[in-house]
Amino acid sequence: MKVRPDRLWRSRPGLITALVAVIGVLLSVTAWVVLEAARNRSAAAAMDRRTALVVEAVTAATGRYLDAVSTLAAAVGATDTLTTTRFAQMTAPLHKRRLPGATSVGLLVPATDEEIPTVERLWRSRGSGDLRLQPAGVGHEHAFVVLSVPLDGSTMVGLGLDGTRSPAAAAALNEARRADTAAVSDAYHLIRDLGLPPDQRQLSFVLTAPVQGPPDAEGRRPFLGWVLMGLRGQDFVTAALAQAGQGLVNVTLSAPAADGSRPTVAALRAAGRPDLKRTADVRVGNRVWHLEVSADSDLLPGAGSALPPALGGGGLVLTGLLAFLVWVLATRGARARAVIEKGTEDLRRTEGLAREQAGLLNAVLNSLGEGVGVVDAEGRFLLHNPAAREMLGVPDVDGTENWQQAYGLFREDGSEPFPTEELPLIRALHGEAVDQVRLLVRNPARPAGTVLSVSARPLDLRQGAVAVFRDITDRARAGAELKAAAEKLSHELKQRQAVEADLEAQKDYLTQILDTLGTTVVTCDADGVIVHANRSARAAISGDAKTIADVLPSLHMSHPDGRPMAYDDTPLVRATRGEVVDGAEAVLTLRNGERKRIVMHARPLRDGSGRVLGAVGSSFDITELREREAELATFAGVVAHDLRSPLTTVRGFTELVRNALAANLATDPDAADHIADLDRVLESTGRMAELISDLLDYTAAGDRPLTVEPVDLNGLVGDVVTARTTAASVDPDLLVPQIYVAPLPPVRADQALLRQVLDNLVGNAVKYTPPGRPARIDVTAHESSGVVTVEVADRGIGIPAGQHHAIFGSFHRAHADGYAGTGLGLAICARIVERHGGTISAHDNPGGGTVVRLTLRAAAPEPVDAVAARQAARF
Repeated sequence: MKVRPDRLWRSRPGLITALVAVIGVLLSVTAWVVLEAARNRSAAAAMDRRTALVVEAVTAATGRYLDAVSTLAAAVGATDTLTTTRFAQMTAPLHKRRLPGATSVGLLVPATDEEIPTVERLWRSRGSGDLRLQPAGVGHEHAFVVLSVPLDGSTMVGLGLDGTRSPAAAAALNEARRADTAAVSDAYHLIRDLGLPPDQRQLSFVLTAPVQGPPDAEGRRPFLGWVLMGLRGQDFVTAALAQAGQGLVNVTLSAPAADGSRPTVAALRAAGRPDLKRTADVRVGNRVWHLEVSADSDLLPGAGSALPPALGGGGLVLTGLLAFLVWVLATRGARARAVIEKGTEDLRRTEGLAREQAGLLNAVLNSLGEGVGVVDAEGRFLLHNPAAREMLGVPDVDGTENWQQAYGLFREDGSEPFPTEELPLIRALHGEAVDQVRLLVRNPARPAGTVLSVSARPLDLRQGAVAVFRDITDRARAGAELKAAAEKLSHELKQRQAVEADLEAQKDYLTQILDTLGTTVVTCDADGVIVHANRSARAAISGDAKTIADVLPSLHMSHPDGRPMAYDDTPLVRATRGEVVDGAEAVLTLRNGERKRIVMHARPLRDGSGRVLGAVGSSFDITELREREAELATFAGVVAHDLRSPLTTVRGFTELVRNALAANLATDPDAADHIADLDRVLESTGRMAELISDLLDYTAAGDRPLTVEPVDLNGLVGDVVTARTTAASVDPDLLVPQIYVAPLPPVRADQALLRQVLDNLVGNAVKYTPPGRPARIDVTAHESSGVVTVEVADRGIGIPAGQHHAIFGSFHRAHADGYAGTGLGLAICARIVERHGGTISAHDNPGGGTVVRLTLRAAAPEPVDAVAARQAARF
């Protein structure tokens, strides 16, 4: 017999009620467990994110402090004469940077016990009037604070303190000097804090960076001292982590101490009872700091939630209520039916209101002139008002992949289909707000095309997106007509300016050619303002550089001997003064420390009247070329050295045989032929001996250590001239040269190598003279800005066009016919002059012949007080 459900409901209400209660309890407990597990995962992820923020905040903050110390050290090293006023100006930006925990920043200089009085006198003269150096112990190098500026608002500056007094600070100073980079000390109590009560002292650090001066003649940067900044740990941590922690996490910072332990330097406390913990190591300069981060999971954003217990408890309550309701419904069906009927009536009334509101909304949307479209997360259209359908001309199409083809969506100019992934509604579905994107709708219903401006926004919780369409076809057409009119006007203007257009095309063509060159090309006007730079030059010039003066500091350009190249000495600037510069070599020091060697040429640019309008300069990298030349020269030197001994033996035996044959010439008529053959052998060995000697001189010119000292040019040139004129007077086949020597200023050079240069130049002037005419040579010099320019001018046969620079290359001979030589003489001269940091070039003599011009440093008096001079040279 079947039992009707309504009868079972009424006959056994207790069974149904118990069943509902059991099912409700099971569902509530299950939901509680699942949500609690999800909450734990969210809390762990939130804790990991918060820990990463703390590590990033500490890393960024310490980076700012280290950058500030390193930048100040670089600025101090580049200052010619450092004073207390200048140091205060250089440190003024540090106050604006707001460096919490920073106590002071100072300059420390090294000094031995013997140098203490000299250091005191020097820095008192620089503005530290009451400086008293306080050495910590004797018998070792000290590090004294000679300049200091407070950063924490106090008046304590610590002038005269010895940085080696603290083992932790001394270790950091030694590490910065050894590694040539910024260093951080172990944690310790600053000397200035030792006078505070114990409960007010903080474990602190010092940050220090080495100060280096300009490179010397060998390219090495001398060590001058240190820039040192004190940093209180607790103040630093509190400020650095205020934003990252937001009062939600506990942070404990520990760092190595001078005694080898790892004490807690600073701590940041938050509310709650921590139940999550993370640890991380942070590298700060040469040290590793340890961070411990903990938090109460209930307080972390996105992690703490009362939903699991609330849902579980609510489920249990709801289960109880539902069971009670079942019981009530089972026992009191009539009242339940009345309640249901009333609820149904309320629902109908609510539905009617909703329909009225929906109708009102549809009426508003249908009355709008702009099109409105709403889609769900799957791209299905929920709403398209009549204006939107009118603009699109095609019924609603579901599926985002079909929109472009179905509606006929193109770029505004109709040149190509509009990419689906760039459509405004697609971008809005991905959470992006899009404004006024223009596109063209062209389909069978809109064959002429309609230009729309579309804006789109994502709906809340990313349930879909809404777009607003505006028909701007008329405006677009007006714009197109205006554009056409402008193009027509532009065409007419181009026709009237054909000459200018042609010149511009030629300029563009020339620019393209210059950009394809590996050579760097720069042009400037007469004031040094950069007019054009090809691609290679733009890669080397910073974007905000407008003049040659702006470019030079970033290039760190110096002469081959290491002397910084002054602005007025650069080839491009010299060319603006009307000079023609060929083959000027320089060394560039890149940011990574790499050194590049370049050769530069420059020419003045003139107008029709000859007035200098500007200059053009070019340069190219010859680093590899010089390295290969050095290797080849070394190889040639080794080979030449090894050949000299056997060649001497061959020549000696040849002379013995010749002398023996000459002694028997009367008795042996055939000996004359043998003697002639041996003479040719001796002539060949002589030429080979000359080549070997030149090879050895060429190698020695590049490798032999320089002994630079003041040299009297008058005496040196006089010796060379005497030797050349004496040789000519002894040989009847030579005409005595006419040599004029003007008064010459003293220079700083290696006397033996400079003599070789001058002897080669005078010898060439004598050699390359037309037969039957004595050589006429003028040796002159002038000094300007510490540089002596020596000129050796002759009236000889001159140099063929285009070879004025090539003659300084190895084995190059401009006149190979009729004039003996190895082609190494001028190469030797160039190598010697370059090693002295000078330049050498050849030019046509206006009166016929050649002028060779070389530059050397002028001699200067030596400093009297060596210790004071060394200290003063540092800054």
